[in-house]
Amino acid sequence: MTWLVSDPSYAMFLLVDFIAIFTLVAAMRWLSRIIVKPVDQHSEASNIETASAVIALMLALTGVTSGAFSLTLFDEWMLVTVYGLLAIALLRLGAWIQDRVVLPTLSLSSATQHGNITAAYMTGAHLIGTAIVIRASMEWSSQDVNLGVKELLFGFVISQCLLALETRLRLVWTSGGLLKSIKESNKASIVKAALQHIGAAMAISTSAHFASDLDTQWQLAIVAWLVSSIVFLLAYLALAELCVRIILPKNEAYEGGRAVLEGAIYLGWGFILPALAS
Repeated sequence: MTWLVSDPSYAMFLLVDFIAIFTLVAAMRWLSRIIVKPVDQHSEASNIETASAVIALMLALTGVTSGAFSLTLFDEWMLVTVYGLLAIALLRLGAWIQDRVVLPTLSLSSATQHGNITAAYMTGAHLIGTAIVIRASMEWSSQDVNLGVKELLFGFVISQCLLALETRLRLVWTSGGLLKSIKESNKASIVKAALQHIGAAMAISTSAHFASDLDTQWQLAIVAWLVSSIVFLLAYLALAELCVRIILPKNEAYEGGRAVLEGAIYLGWGFILPALAS
């Protein structure tokens, strides 16, 4: 407790952060339940999506709550609250884009409301993936709220375009198998797709390491973010696919759980690429 004795204000800043975080998490929970109101009162699918939304928000908030505190308690509360509300809006917007723009022939929201767990997995993966990029954008930005919001919005737009590209490529590679797996509630295939989606977001977030070096030239940083995001996404897809083909045996009929193993490899590369770039 020596830290508390030497700097009592530290506890006050922590308290302000905790209050802001509790409020934001409660808001996300209720908002998610309103957006995805289950047909059945105790829908597992609805709870999965709500849980994913809460996890995504708390993950995004780690980007703004890490590092040094603001100069005053009010500034700290405003910083966490503003970024938190913006994160909630962007997370739900990202889920809407995936539902209405990327996968327009299948309403993930409607499927989740009717208890389709695999649809909830896909939406949850996108929420968490979006949160990973939001967190990277928040860490990239400085304590300047105006500059940070600008960088965050650009990072969000770039990430949604590339995550949409990853999903559309998967649709092409599987000849529409992704949509079929969701409709038929094929959990194994969807778990693989969800892990691949999260891994892709982690690879995209690697670009923050390069953009942060150009923090004082944010226009150039945006270009660096975009170019490096494309490079890392393509490298991620190529390396993970190569790893799957070399390490895993051929897709024998008797081999159960292969989809999950492939998903684990995709997620693993999502961890490795940011570490190599740091």
